[in-house]
Amino acid sequence: MNYVRPAILSMKGYVPGFQPDPRENYIKLNSNENPFPPSPRVKELLQSLAYEDLRIYPDPESLELRQKLGALYGFSPNQIICGNGSDDILNIIVRTFVEPGEAIGFFVPAFPLYRVLGIIHGAKIVSIPLAEPYDHPPMPPEGLKVFFLANPNSPVGFGYPTALISPMARRTDAIFVVDEAYAEFAKENALNLVRDLENVIVVRTVSKSYSLAGVRLGYAIGHEKWIGEMFKVKDPFNVTRLTQAVVAAVLEDQEYLRKNILQIIETREWFTREATALKYLVVPSQANFIFPQPPQKGRGVKFHEALLSRKVLTRYYDEEGLKDGVRLTIGTKEEMTFALRALKEILPL
Repeated sequence: MNYVRPAILSMKGYVPGFQPDPRENYIKLNSNENPFPPSPRVKELLQSLAYEDLRIYPDPESLELRQKLGALYGFSPNQIICGNGSDDILNIIVRTFVEPGEAIGFFVPAFPLYRVLGIIHGAKIVSIPLAEPYDHPPMPPEGLKVFFLANPNSPVGFGYPTALISPMARRTDAIFVVDEAYAEFAKENALNLVRDLENVIVVRTVSKSYSLAGVRLGYAIGHEKWIGEMFKVKDPFNVTRLTQAVVAAVLEDQEYLRKNILQIIETREWFTREATALKYLVVPSQANFIFPQPPQKGRGVKFHEALLSRKVLTRYYDEEGLKDGVRLTIGTKEEMTFALRALKEILPL
């Protein structure tokens, strides 16, 4: 007897980016991690923590964090929920708002986890293909319970202005989730839509912008009544004591955040110009990564392998619309100089 649900047997699970042994000395540009260390306040905090406190459960509501996030962005703590990374928050959203058999939607290319979460939950999947240059997306169709909009987009990196997102959200009766995992690197964000529109939920993370991928903290900001329902669904102690303390510390150091974000954006723009001069196609990015494509179509696998052979680790997606290039994280200027040299060496592919 096979005890596994048929939907799970047949689905392709989410595959995280490869995490190599540090001793292998890759230029690691495959997981959109911030190349800089977290705020020095994290080091100070870790040195002062009482280790015996770890025997005690964390605050199940992450109240201090929600208060700090609320003060930072101008929202009530009752409009904020924290989770074990934004992946956890996305899972909570699906479990809260979508009955099995109801539909979730998203544009493709998109973060692959949207599809995976929908399948796991037994939702109907409605994926809407986008065409380059990605600047005229269609309106989400009717009949959805939740629509996910990755903005900036993952894995390509393009961003939509709020003036374009607003009519999308206004014309749909779905919960409209703006996944802003990379918002700190972008020109605009959708937080003001949360103030104006009851159906908008913004999801964010500290993994990329605050250099804290290792502690796992994501959060959602939305209407108080929807956040209250999401609290019913979340795991009881879904954010550890250590995570809550570390994130509370970095939120107090906005100057350090702004300095690192500026460096990454400057490096992103420089690298994009250089790669474009080599005839790579690069869609303008508003994230901490780009999606370069070699001059000849259909060379994404060879591109990925050629970079890998030169110790530059990138992310290849074997999916329609993504097979011509790779996702490449913006690292330090030194790392990107090395990666640029590799891009020059491997032409023509």
